[in-house]
Amino acid sequence: MNGSTTIERAIADYLSDRQKLIVLLMKLTSATEDRQQDVAETLRIRLCEKVVDYLSNGYFRIYGDLLSSQSWLEPRAYAAFEATTTAVLGFNDGFAAPGPVTHTRFKTALADLALALETRFELEDRLFARPDVTGSAKRRRPVRRPAIHVAFAT
Repeated sequence: MNGSTTIERAIADYLSDRQKLIVLLMKLTSATEDRQQDVAETLRIRLCEKVVDYLSNGYFRIYGDLLSSQSWLEPRAYAAFEATTTAVLGFNDGFAAPGPVTHTRFKTALADLALALETRFELEDRLFARPDVTGSAKRRRPVRRPAIHVAFAT
């Protein structure tokens, strides 16, 4: 397998993990909205595990191995990317442990997490579309993904 194919496969696997993360986030949002506390707690703990796995895979499997330092040509994009990391880890720190959480605080944090993930996904998509990242002369087509909207009834 050549380098470009390896990179393409790693990115495809990463995007598959992203879709699973989005589905889990939507399930948690629904369970939270319906006040299904036991289901929401299980999903919350699983989401915290999966979102940290996603970040780790990004840093160690995608960014560290596949991307050159030249890939981040826009300092503001990198700063925004790092801000999403901080937001995701903050959510994990606040909600990974089993036990009850304040419903209103959690809903706000979940909406903030969704926004951070959407921003991160947009930045990743722009990065993955760069030909110098994939080693391909042709640009990758933009990734089609659902927008993440977490809205709760008040």
